[in-house]
Amino acid sequence: MTTPAPLGALRHRLTIERAATAADGSTTWAASGTVLAAIDPRGGTSAEAGGGLTGRVTHRIEMRWRADLSSRDRLRLGERIFRIHATRDLDERRARLIVDAEEENR
Repeated sequence: MTTPAPLGALRHRLTIERAATAADGSTTWAASGTVLAAIDPRGGTSAEAGGGLTGRVTHRIEMRWRADLSSRDRLRLGERIFRIHATRDLDERRARLIVDAEEENR
């Protein structure tokens, strides 16, 4: 069993953004709330693409339990955007939610 992060580690105020389809068919993102979370970088890779270098950084984000967050949503911390890959209950008690996410490069 994984030990939950101390409450003091939940210090990052993240905005939950939900996707919506605009009239022209494009995807827009709208804020739907905020959460306090701990962000733990897990790993990163880089590769050459289009004449430049691109990177991929994964994160484990821990927050208090919520049932409404899924891989259709994303999280934002200022200008940083985290694409959600998966969510899971930390210890099957619905106390903490673990989010596996990838930070988008801008």
